[in-house]
Amino acid sequence: MNKIKINNHLIEISKEDKILYSNNLDNSEDITKAQILEYYKSISKLMLPQLKNRPLMMRRYPNGINGKFFYQKNISSYFPHWIKRAKILLKTQSNKYNEYVVCQNEATLIYLSNQAVLEYHIWLSKIDKINYPDKLIFDLDPSTLDFEPLRKCALMLKELLENLDLVPFLMTTGSHGLHVVVPIKQINKPNKLIDFATLKKLADRCAEQIVIKEPELFTLKIRKKSREKKLFIDTLRNQYGATSIAPYSTRAKPNCPIATPLNWQEIYQKDLHSQKYNIKNIINRIKSIEDPWSSFFKSAKNININQALSKIK
Repeated sequence: MNKIKINNHLIEISKEDKILYSNNLDNSEDITKAQILEYYKSISKLMLPQLKNRPLMMRRYPNGINGKFFYQKNISSYFPHWIKRAKILLKTQSNKYNEYVVCQNEATLIYLSNQAVLEYHIWLSKIDKINYPDKLIFDLDPSTLDFEPLRKCALMLKELLENLDLVPFLMTTGSHGLHVVVPIKQINKPNKLIDFATLKKLADRCAEQIVIKEPELFTLKIRKKSREKKLFIDTLRNQYGATSIAPYSTRAKPNCPIATPLNWQEIYQKDLHSQKYNIKNIINRIKSIEDPWSSFFKSAKNININQALSKIK
């Protein structure tokens, strides 16, 4: 068992040669835990700002992506004391809690990855203002492999959101679709804070407007059988307790795709798809371009929900 020191914490690394990804789509070599750990070491400076101070839901695959997995919200009793944790109400009206991991540093990220966390899912709010999200997310979920509806929907949302004086950002999910994500500035004054339910009204209205304009391409129907091969504009993540895949997280799919932040210009690339970037090509990408989300938090804007709703047409 190897030991490494990160952030003054000694971490025991177990079974580095364990295969976590096999049966890859291009018949390429298997991917081991050591490669996953090396990836997260390389990406930590970009990823950690997106994780810090947020409750984390972990998707763990102890025997790799072809084995059984489980979602974990509560921190394990054997996790080291130096990992930050936060007790969060299950529901806003509940008196029951989950004690979440909060990933604050590289040591935590590497420790969790050694525990076979292959997907990092984060809240839309931070622990100091848990009832007030600082992000708005549209999860564009296609029903077919055709990327054109994804491209069109993302661009329509971009135009709509910019007309509301908001700044949208784009990301592949590493699964099937795209995320359009908007940073929101919360003002800590009476009657100024925006809760989940209020912000979701804005997300719902935006999605409704897109569907009204292109009813043959897009839908708000949750049930897959009812979608008629249309793209589902999912706003359900804009709720208390819901999570979304973190930027730069690995995904538990063949070839180890990565949830990858994009520049808006990249939406026009003919070869773009949700799993374009994976553990084999992502490092070359981040070395060759500036982080597309480098201005994410600086771009957060406060919004008057009622005024915004009245402007959506």
